Amino acid sequence: MRFAGDVAMEEISLALCKRYYIHLAEKGNSSITTQTYIRSLRAFLSWGYSEGYIAENIPARFKLPKAQRKTIDVLTDEEVGRLFACFDLRTMTGARNYAICALMLDSGLRLNEVVTLSIGAVHVLEGYAIINGKGNKQRLVPLGLNSKRALARYVGRVPQGEQKTPFFLKDNLTPLRQSTVKQFFRKLKTRAGIPRLRPHLLRHSFATRYLDNGGDIYSLQQILGHTSLEMVKRYVHLIPSKTVVCFPQFSPLDNLMKSTRKP
Repeated sequence: MRFAGDVAMEEISLALCKRYYIHLAEKGNSSITTQTYIRSLRAFLSWGYSEGYIAENIPARFKLPKAQRKTIDVLTDEEVGRLFACFDLRTMTGARNYAICALMLDSGLRLNEVVTLSIGAVHVLEGYAIINGKGNKQRLVPLGLNSKRALARYVGRVPQGEQKTPFFLKDNLTPLRQSTVKQFFRKLKTRAGIPRLRPHLLRHSFATRYLDNGGDIYSLQQILGHTSLEMVKRYVHLIPSKTVVCFPQFSPLDNLMKSTRKP
């Protein structure tokens, strides 16, 4: 509306949409930002067409522009070591923050998923947690050995509440908020000497390392809670070298010849 004015829906045309795309590009937006705006516009126009407000199926001719795919940044082994060396595990706050970082780095949780986690959703002994992700969709996320240890350490320092009680709490035992976690990450990046540190960097690091350690993109999709493989494919940028090294054990012909080889 800022670009076209308060125009009636039936007056929206393909030409107007193309001018809007040029306008976004000329504003200096990144290709990803431009794609996001156009994706939203296409969804709105598809709804308008299906409901009969627009006579022409504009999205059929107004394709989504391609966005430049950026290489995803991940934490190095040395940076991970510095990160986890920053916490005082003798305190409730230190044990809590350590557990939060462990969940993000070892299970790929989003910040919002961490703060909305309930006591009843965390099954430390069984090795999994039930996460309420985007769109209120639930998924099961496995917990690694170190994550289970970190969660058990934190649980031993807070009173046990009801099943629906938030899992992570402040010092005053009130629910933890996203703003509190963001604030401690701002302090943590200075303490750990990692200027680019942010909550989502741990999720990116998990996804990339999961694939690099031999995990497959289909199980990664389930763990991350993505609805399509397109989002998961962003994390395969480190896989080519790993594929070359590991190919002998996966080679179809080599394995076939081994199985048919006479003793």
